Amino acid sequence: MRGRPAILCSPVIATEYGARLRSLAPRLEFVLAGHGEQPDDDALAGVEIGFFSADLFPEHVRAFFEAALRATSMRWFHTMSAGVDSPVFDRIRTAGARLTTSSGAAAPAIARTVVMYLLALSRDLPRLARAQAEHRWDYRSYDDLDGKRIGVVGMGPIGLEVIRLAEALGMEPIGMRRRPLGDEPCETWPLDRFAELTAGVDALVLALPHTPETSGLLTRQLIDEMRPGAFVVNVGRGELADEEALADALARGHLGGAGLDVFTTEPLPADSPLWDLPNVILTPHSSGTTEGSRTRAVEIFVANLVAYLADEPLYNEVVG
Repeated sequence: MRGRPAILCSPVIATEYGARLRSLAPRLEFVLAGHGEQPDDDALAGVEIGFFSADLFPEHVRAFFEAALRATSMRWFHTMSAGVDSPVFDRIRTAGARLTTSSGAAAPAIARTVVMYLLALSRDLPRLARAQAEHRWDYRSYDDLDGKRIGVVGMGPIGLEVIRLAEALGMEPIGMRRRPLGDEPCETWPLDRFAELTAGVDALVLALPHTPETSGLLTRQLIDEMRPGAFVVNVGRGELADEEALADALARGHLGGAGLDVFTTEPLPADSPLWDLPNVILTPHSSGTTEGSRTRAVEIFVANLVAYLADEPLYNEVVG
């Protein structure tokens, strides 16, 4: 870095990590955006680094990225998110900045949320919650997850952690990625066998990014061909599945239940039928939102700052 470069970040990062970052780059200056801060063009002219941190999501995202797009001298931008399918990231890269992510930071939290969905659905926790609210003793027997076949589509950090936890629960995982590498922890199929996978599993977990190849991957036909009573979990992107077809299959009881953290439109519209289905657990794109995830995301940025200063390869750099 030359001169007195600046980092565009949130006031929270500057307050909580400012001293540590300056210990790595003593001449580093902070330009703040979000949480009511909006820098002027003169301040943004010196910005060389950008860091989109978790504290900005969701209320301050627009304000931060409006500032980021005006920082025309930015050379490196780091995002706390694993997904970079938003067009804003393409604009940042087109303007000449390298892009890195904190992929993996939220994997433990998201995988545990997947397990929460599966345990809750297998024991019909939504029904029990309604019975408790009504002071009604609703005794019945439930199914176990032991021996159930689970398909995990996407074997990045999230998918791998889901597989590990599923095996601990006695489930039989089949992984899926575009092209298996041969070093996977379980039986793994290529993505072109997706139809075969969906038809043969008791639970399907979608943990893929949204790309032209994965958009609409789980179609109405494939949903209809799934095993009666199967569970669907989506912690990837809402666009991976036909949301209307999924709601229909859940409403008529073909699918046993769903755990959904992502949706085609976010926030989920108030008139979506998914809100009222008794066999659906919804979370507001928050499966990875824990303090541990936030801390890990910042640590990956700090490690990348060290690499950037030393002109070494950056972790989780988006290429291609």
